[in-house]
Formats: sequence, structure tokens, C-alpha cells
Amino acid sequence: MKTFAVIGDPIAHSLSPTIHNEVFRQLNLIASFERIHIHPNNLHSFINSNELDGFNVTIPHKQSVIPFLNKLDESAKIIGAVNCVHNGKGFNTDWIGFLIAMDLNHIELKGKNCLILGAGGAARAIAFALANNGVKSISIKNRTQEKAAQLLDWVQSFYPNPTSTNDPDIVINCTPVGMWPDTEPMPDLDITPNQVLVDTIYNPIETAWLKAGQKFGAKTVGGLDMFIAQGLASADIWFKDKISERIKLEPIKKELDTVLC
Repeated sequence: MKTFAVIGDPIAHSLSPTIHNEVFRQLNLIASFERIHIHPNNLHSFINSNELDGFNVTIPHKQSVIPFLNKLDESAKIIGAVNCVHNGKGFNTDWIGFLIAMDLNHIELKGKNCLILGAGGAARAIAFALANNGVKSISIKNRTQEKAAQLLDWVQSFYPNPTSTNDPDIVINCTPVGMWPDTEPMPDLDITPNQVLVDTIYNPIETAWLKAGQKFGAKTVGGLDMFIAQGLASADIWFKDKISERIKLEPIKKELDTVLC
């Protein structure tokens, strides 16, 4: 039996097992997927001693895991964060998941003015995705202006682009504002009709911000598609096969619906 897991601290909230065990069921794969709680102090020893066939990495280990890996995929190296590991090599599938989600929801990125809310690991992955898809501009808004400036400098280092003064065409929330259980707060931002609002939060499935956006006439995309897609991209790496192309998404969403608010 092949064994997989997701590691983090905390980890009890992770829904990755729901995705992967449904994938294994659909494809009749003899495999298991579990949550493993790894305290930061134990990360190095876990990396050296685990016998898993592959694992996902979540907060707070996405950056701190890097020194303990043998090598990095090019995108993980540029982004500076890892969420998938196979045979001692680190990958980043968050940016792939974002692009798949945009494709599934018929969102055209090329030539658009984009605003990212937040400046953490998810923001870096999404900025990388936007840069690789020819957007017109990438702007950053963050509570800490210094971190926003650092992220923008990083983006400009490989994708020089003007910071737009126009209303953004696409706004991507990469902060935890509105995440369960504190679901009432919303990003402090004016919403305009015809904007596209993208939330990386998937619990709740539809945040208060997205609901408000719909009332203003904005198109909205929740974080569930991205969450599922990054998981399937990880499975493709672990099995060295495009198994994601053979997966039916609706049963996965149905399983997640039972545990999401």
C-alpha cells in the first residue's frame, strides 16, 4: 500500500484527506492519506525519517521545510514555498491549482489589472501564476505596508510591470479574513460591478466578501476549486501520471460539502 499525508501545525482542520481518499476510491488505488501533526522543532527529524510515498505541506512549514529537502522544482525555488514533497524534492502546486481554478471558472487573466490582498505564501504563489499568464499589472495590498513592498519588489524582479492606478479587474484575497469560524469580516476594499473577486478561502465555501460582491454585480470564485486542484496536481506528481484528468470533481465536492460550513 502507498501511504501519503499532509503535515502541519495545527493539522486537525485539514481537509486534504477528504480529497485524496476520494481520488484513491475513484481510481481503485490501494493507498491511504492521513494528517500528521508536526511541531516545527520536529520538522527536520520527520523529513529524515518518514517513509511516506509523498506528502503535502501546510502552515507553518511551507518555507521552513525547504532547507531539509534534497532539491526543489523550479517553480518552488522561485516562489520560495513548498506544499508538496516527493522523494525528497519540493514542489509548489498552489499556483497550478489557482490557474486550474481560473480555467474552470472561465476567468481570462491575460491583459488584466490584478490586485492581491495579502503578502504571505499564498500571495507569492498566486503572483507567480499571474506573472506567468501575462497579466497587465500586479498590485499588492497588505496590512503591513513593508511586507507588501517586499512582495512587489520580488514580483518586479522577474516580471517588471506597472502598478495600476485603475480599479483592478481581478481581486484575489490571500488573507484569512472571513475564514471559518470568524466568517463575518470582509476585506476592506470597494467593490465595483464587473470585477472578478477570487477568494482562496474554501471554508466557508462562499465567504461574506463573495456574497457582497455578487450584490454589486461582480463575478465571484470561491477557494474550493483551487484547493481541490492543488491536491490533484500533487497526486499527479506522486503517481507520475496525469491521474487528475481521470477524476470526477463532483464526488469530491460532495464529500467536502458534508464537512464544510
